[in-house]
Formats: sequence, C-alpha cells, structure tokens
Amino acid sequence: MSSVKFEDIVPINLTEDEIKHVIETVLEKFEISKLDNLRNRHPNVQFDCLIRGYIGEYAMLKWLRFSDIIPEATNYFFEGDAVDVDFKYKNQNIELKTSLIPDIDKELRNIIARRDIKLIRRGKESPEELRGDIHLQIYYDQKRKAKDEWLEQQTIDLESSNVDYLYHRILAKAYKRTTYFVGWIDKERLIQNLYKKEESERLWSFRGSKRQFWKCSIADSMKPVELIAYLKNLNEKY
Repeated sequence: MSSVKFEDIVPINLTEDEIKHVIETVLEKFEISKLDNLRNRHPNVQFDCLIRGYIGEYAMLKWLRFSDIIPEATNYFFEGDAVDVDFKYKNQNIELKTSLIPDIDKELRNIIARRDIKLIRRGKESPEELRGDIHLQIYYDQKRKAKDEWLEQQTIDLESSNVDYLYHRILAKAYKRTTYFVGWIDKERLIQNLYKKEESERLWSFRGSKRQFWKCSIADSMKPVELIAYLKNLNEKY
C-alpha cells in the first residue's frame, strides 16, 4: 500500500437523475424542518450538507459496484446506537465522510497535503475503540465558505416535496462533476499512525465545532484504487 498523491484521486461522475434520486431518498427519510443542527448552520446550508452526505454514499456505492464489490448492508445501526454505519462488507464496518474544500486551500490538489480523513472521536474513545474498520473520504471540488454564503442568500422552501424544485434551488447539478474519492485507511494502519504521534498531537478540531477528530492525513492514507484489492482480499472468514 502506498500514500496518496493528487494524481491518485478518483472522480465519480453522477447524472442529474441519480442526484434527483438521492434528493428523493432524503425527503423520504427526513422531515427537513426538524433536523438537528450541531453548528447552528443556516437551514439551507444544513440541507445541502445532508444531501451531499447521501450523494457521497450513492457515488461510493456506484464506484464499488462497478468493481463487483456489493456491500451486504448500508446505513445500519448497532443496537442502541443512534449513529449509522455507512456500509458493511465481509463483516467490516465502512464509514464514509464527505467534505468541501476550505477556501484557503483554493484547489482540490491542495487538500492532499493539508487535510485529514474526517474521523470523529466519539466521547472519550481510544483509537482501539473506533467503531469503523475502514474509513473513506470524499471531497467535492467546491469551496466551502463561498458555497455556504451563496446558500444563505437563497430563498428555498425546505418543506417542498418537489424534487425538481429543490435540485435547481440548491444548484445540485454542481455535484455531477465535482465528486472525488481521495483516500482511505483501515483501522490497523490508523492506530499505528496515531501511536507514532505524541498524545497531544493525535486530535484536532476547528473553531465553532463541538467535536474532536483523530488526525489522519490524506497524504498518509491509501490510494483509492487500492481499496478494491483490499476488500476482495479480506479473509474469507468474514
């Protein structure tokens, strides 16, 4: 396994119909006006964040299935757990995170050296207690602050059930050609990397966040294409 370079990231193109299907799925699952908002974001921003999370899942499933990797389950819950696991494959819990480009990074290529796979630390868990066995990161080639500011200026009826209306109002067509699988890491390698760091250097956060994240540089993660071989080579006992 080798570290990620910009040339290794994988674009996953989507069609308008696929994105509309995702929006329809979200509308069936959630009452948008009653969603919790961890960072007190504008409702339009919160809705777009929810949509892009599900677009990321759809895109990843599309890419995996193209290589004959068919997860046994998606969006399932541990008993008593309120947070879902994105995919399960051969008894491995696979978690996916999606992000926009920080405006300061300017270009997608700059996030490789500067950013992490977004691994949330839940409570006071140790690295060994991480729930996910494999962690994937998708980035959208869209600037976060600029997009949020644009969304905040829009008048959008978030209680609408009209998929076409919502698709156009949040400019969802932007996801058709801006979705990239940038890197992944398995739990064993993640733990090894974390224990090479001083304890004070294993976590990070950002202004306004109520969460901490484990440090996992995208540059130190593994190439997207290597995920297929890794999954196919999982021990048959799974």
